[in-house]
Amino acid sequence: MKLWDKGFSTDKKIDHFTVGIDRELDLLLAKYDVIASKAHAKMLGKIGLLTNEETKALVNELNAIAKTIQNGTFAIEDTFEDMHSKIEFILTEKLGDTGKKIHTARSRNDQVLVAMHLYLKNELSEIKTQTKTLFDLLLNLAETHKAILLPGYTHLQIAMPSSFGLWFSAYAESLIDDLYFINAAYKVADQNPMGSAAGYGSSFPIDRSFTTQEMGFETLKYNVVAAQMGRGKVEKATAFGMASIAATLSKWPWISACT
Repeated sequence: MKLWDKGFSTDKKIDHFTVGIDRELDLLLAKYDVIASKAHAKMLGKIGLLTNEETKALVNELNAIAKTIQNGTFAIEDTFEDMHSKIEFILTEKLGDTGKKIHTARSRNDQVLVAMHLYLKNELSEIKTQTKTLFDLLLNLAETHKAILLPGYTHLQIAMPSSFGLWFSAYAESLIDDLYFINAAYKVADQNPMGSAAGYGSSFPIDRSFTTQEMGFETLKYNVVAAQMGRGKVEKATAFGMASIAATLSKWPWISACT
């Protein structure tokens, strides 16, 4: 099932060129699309667009899909355009018309946005954790080697005396600066864009505050146009933060040789 199918076939070469490895990449985001879909279903139930029975049925089936994603059996065949169409197909296959209702009051535009925001929040949190682990290691090494001296060089000439401890702590402190950028990227990602739909919101009385809380976002992206204009911004902020850490790491290949 392809949601944009217009009733005529597309040359396989064109399909391969336009889709590329999108389905493989979507496997990384599918978990988060399910999380967002569960929040959306509960919100639709809260505002009365779904019955309690329909809401429970959708959430149960989405939980079942989440398990297949977790155990690695979830797949997006080439007959499907992306994760959204595959997940909706499963819901419709299992629940009939109730499965189709999951798409009420939303667009794939905000589905992609919210899945990416949730994914990057998780990845940025992991990067912060690993960077903190490295920071602690460097401080320990700085303490251990603070009395081991080495010459400091300025313009290839020996200048003031230095120590291994000084250099280890220098890299540790540099990582703090890098984490400022990571935290900034996280703050950008920690805004819920769901509800912006195709760019102009929804005529349904959706409760964006509910989905924001349900998905664990700190706040929502209030202006629906701003939410869509943010496409690429959170990715760029994340890439910048990662590049900052990489720049710090690129300056210390000698440390591994010295330790």
